[in-house]
Amino acid sequence: MTAPDPLSLPTGAAILFDVLTDLGVEVIFGHTGGAVIPLHVELNKRLRRRVPCPHFVMCRQEPGAGHAAEGYARVSGRVGVALATSGPGATNLVTPIADAYKDSIPTLFITGQVPSGAIGTDAFQEVDTVGLTRHISKHNYLVKDVRDLEWVLREAYALAGSGRPGPVVVDICKDVQLAPLTRSNPPRRRHREPEHFDLTKADAILAALAAARRPVIKAGGGIIAAGAASALCRFAERFDTPVTTTFNGLGAVPFEDPHNLGMPGMHGTIPANYALRDADFVLTLGGRFDDRVAVRGFAAGKRIAQVDIDPSEIDKTVATDLHLVAPADAFLEHALAGSLSAQHPEWMAQVQEWRTQLPKPYELGPLIKPQAVIETLSELTGGDATLVTGVGQHQMWAAQYYRFQRPRQWVSSGGLGTMGFGLPAAMGAWFADPSRPVVLIDGDGSFQMNIQELGTIVAHRMPLKMFVLNNNFLGMVRQWEDMMDDGMHYETCLSRTSECDPDCTDLTEDCRRQIPNLTGLKYVYPRLKTLRIRKPDELRAGIAWALAETSPVLVDCWVDKTENVLPMVRPGHRLDQMIES
Repeated sequence: MTAPDPLSLPTGAAILFDVLTDLGVEVIFGHTGGAVIPLHVELNKRLRRRVPCPHFVMCRQEPGAGHAAEGYARVSGRVGVALATSGPGATNLVTPIADAYKDSIPTLFITGQVPSGAIGTDAFQEVDTVGLTRHISKHNYLVKDVRDLEWVLREAYALAGSGRPGPVVVDICKDVQLAPLTRSNPPRRRHREPEHFDLTKADAILAALAAARRPVIKAGGGIIAAGAASALCRFAERFDTPVTTTFNGLGAVPFEDPHNLGMPGMHGTIPANYALRDADFVLTLGGRFDDRVAVRGFAAGKRIAQVDIDPSEIDKTVATDLHLVAPADAFLEHALAGSLSAQHPEWMAQVQEWRTQLPKPYELGPLIKPQAVIETLSELTGGDATLVTGVGQHQMWAAQYYRFQRPRQWVSSGGLGTMGFGLPAAMGAWFADPSRPVVLIDGDGSFQMNIQELGTIVAHRMPLKMFVLNNNFLGMVRQWEDMMDDGMHYETCLSRTSECDPDCTDLTEDCRRQIPNLTGLKYVYPRLKTLRIRKPDELRAGIAWALAETSPVLVDCWVDKTENVLPMVRPGHRLDQMIES
């Protein structure tokens, strides 16, 4: 029998794209490099031959690719994929991997590695990617044999999107990408006993909810991951119970729903924090007890119940009185299939009174208030835009003042709090759903951390609408310094010129003139339209113009630099010590 011609056999690179195409991957965000050249050669061959394959989006740096994959996953609900080379390419993905891990985002990170024979020799651009990512990924693999590549990719993709979602890393040696495949190894056999849905525990939680006088549901990102937002709304109505939606759960309950209390915690809404303060029973669905929400004394004087798909989250930071390990959608389906219901008229009347401060009123003045930017955006987009943010004060204002209508419209870095997340995540959000407007709200500090991705946006003609709330500060740090360090500012003012007071507390025109001119970017990116808004009476018309444009638009909004994010529960304090003004 004649041996097959190696040139006619599929290579590891071909296997990778065959598998990803078969899995339905539409977009890969990435950057090139020596250890992944075989993959890009294969991709080019397929493009020339018009063979179906994922669309590759060449980002300007690997962190942008990783965050774009996150944005794609958050909006689409599918696994986002990023590709990078070995060494610095892989290490540049560490932050997006950790970000996806903290927020349970289904993502697949594929990295190149030096040839298998060179591993351990300190070869050029060799790093231990598996070791680096072991504690910030759901699982990771090093592929040194082309015969293992197919089953590893399929298993990795399945792991990323199943159970509690999260990032999975596949590190592929360069010789594996080039090697011809004669036969594939069978998948590794894995067995894990399925978690039994405990009807007794589920019914005990429902009975406690119905019997409580002042119950509150704390719904997390697991509700959105499970596709259970609609069921949650019906559940809240059936049991006549208000709902706080955590940072990652925003959009699970429409803003106008009478049961909606908004986001709880350190910078949560007044009704959400008041309700959690006075509750006698808190049911957490699909969310962990983050330290920004479960502040000091959080569980005092109330019963705590938790339903979560991940058993490691039960009793992890807050002891529960009742708990159930189960997917959120399974629990809600069970609850809605039964006949049990409840009414809490006095409690709901109190909740409606608190809801008059959702969101918190603020005073207008001669300078643009950041809250006004968000509210105007919300009004002009009908609350239906896909809203993406960076990290900082602007992020909290967006969470508080945008009137969310649906799940998967909120894209922001929660657990890791990654500055620079917003711009590349907005790219991924647009590729996931270009039929809806994608609005980025960013701060001048966060925006500059991945500003190079403006080149990617222009190259792909993404009609993103980018609004920078420019206060010339690393605003959240400045706020903490004012509240906790007697107003001493350390490297938080972004204007450091001899003509500007170093702490930038003076709001004179002479100081404001030194704020970086983001509109100057139009000379670098000629297809990027820009606008600077400096006065309140320019705000509405400027935002309307930007939203109506078909090209990418960057709007530089000069906002009141003294404005703080309120309410605020300071670290180490209780909900009843919330600062409101």
